[in-house]
This record gives sequence, C-alpha cells and structure tokens, in this order.
Amino acid sequence: MTETKRFWCAKVESAGQFKAYCDHIPEMYGARQAAELALAPPKGESTFIDGRCDVCERPSRFFLDWTHAFDYGPNFRESLICEGCRLNTRMRATLEFVRDVAEFDPGARIYAMEQITPLFSQLTARYTNMTGSEYLRDGTGRGETNANGVRHEDVTTLTFPSRTFDGVISLEVLEHIPDHRAALRETFRALKPGGRFVLTAPFNILAQKTLVRAEIINGEIVHHEPPEYHGDPVSADDGALCFYYFGWDLVEELRDTGFRDAALYFYWSRERCYLGGFQFFVMEVK
Repeated sequence: MTETKRFWCAKVESAGQFKAYCDHIPEMYGARQAAELALAPPKGESTFIDGRCDVCERPSRFFLDWTHAFDYGPNFRESLICEGCRLNTRMRATLEFVRDVAEFDPGARIYAMEQITPLFSQLTARYTNMTGSEYLRDGTGRGETNANGVRHEDVTTLTFPSRTFDGVISLEVLEHIPDHRAALRETFRALKPGGRFVLTAPFNILAQKTLVRAEIINGEIVHHEPPEYHGDPVSADDGALCFYYFGWDLVEELRDTGFRDAALYFYWSRERCYLGGFQFFVMEVK
C-alpha cells in the first residue's frame, strides 16, 4: 500500500491487501462515517457543503441531495455537485487522479469511452489530444461521427490502430458490455507500451467473484438478477442494462489480459468533498 502526491490515495493490489488496509484504518474509517452522517441532510431534503474544488482551484459549495440515494443514505459519489464547475464527486476526483496518479501529460493521446458528458468537456480543456466516443444506435458506422459530431465505437472491436494511446479512461462503462473481456483485450491492444488504463465500474470489494447479473445466450438476454438500468447519456429514456457487479477476479482478468501493476486506488477527502465510504479507481499499465 502506498500514498501518492497531491491526490491522496491508497494503492491496494488484492483482496488480502484490502483486508490489511481495513485493519489499518478502523478508527479512521469510523471517523469518516461519522463525518458523512453529520453532513447528510434529512431524507428527501438537500443541502450545500463547504469545501475546496480542485477543478475550480478555489473554495466552493457542493450540492448534496438524495438523488440516486441508497436506503442507508445519500449517494455521495454521484452527488456533491460543485457550485462552480458543476461536476460531481467522481468526475472531480477523476480529473485529479489522471493528473496526479496516472500522470498523463497535457499532450498525451488519451481515449475516453464517453464524449457527450461534462467530464469529457473538462478533459478536452486539459489534454489537447483527447478522443471520445459513445455507443450510438443511429446507424453511424464504427469509427465514424454522426451529424452532431459524436463518434461511434464498439469497445469490443475498436477501430483504432494498435498502440495508439498513452491512456484510456473507462468510467461506468464496463458493466454494460456483455463481453467485457473483449473490451479489456481491445483496450490493451489500443494502448502503447507503458500506457495506463483508468477504470471505474460497480465493484463489490467484499467479493472475490464477479456477480453476473445478466448475459446474452443465443442472442437473447438472460437475467440472473432483477434487471438494473443505469443512466445512458445517449438514451436518457431507456438507460443501459447492467450485466456485472465486479469482484476481485476483475484484477486477475486484467493481469491475464497482459496488464501489469493492476490495483485499486482508494481515496477520501473531507476538504475536497470526496465522500462516500470506500471510493476508488482501478488502474493498470500495459
């Protein structure tokens, strides 16, 4: 376990290391939970929390409500929207992580598996060689752009040449891909040697094995759990079906694909309003 630079995080490489990490911070974690409980507004209400936004580079207020909430409390990760930049917790943290931990240079060639999001706009303002895409359903060919300038890519069969990118960013995408292993292989192929893959997806840190919620068999979707749909920027009405809640075996799959140094990076900051229990990024290197 190591700590890194301005963006504080703890690097954890396995379920065993995660247990050691938890054993190391029981009092700290209790204090974090108490702090979050004190900040949460009554159920159904909203509030503003004071803190500092690293994106805006100044003190700010962060809007917190019960949108996408859990039974036990607010969804801090998808809320705490900065009054200035209008980014939520995970988006603000992403910008710090790719700068301080992934260490992408401003001129690095980076591919993000999103394009019509506020985060992508912020990324393009910081990195001059950004490429983004969405999974379109309007007839646009793979690797082509539609009338709105949005590029279509199927991340299981990317159109980019091998060894194109210094970095790939995939946030809340992998769980929606029936053949996620194909997406891992394509990501590995598209990265240059030494390139970094930054990933977030639903991940049960207490489970070794991935939960398969649904799969496609003989062309039909078979549900093993009640269907769960997440927000889809391309289709706000339909949403995107969640196929997986990943476990620690995802780290092994990444290593089997060829990635090295695969690990989870846990972060928390009251000052920056990065709240919500165990929040983390997954990063690996080609």
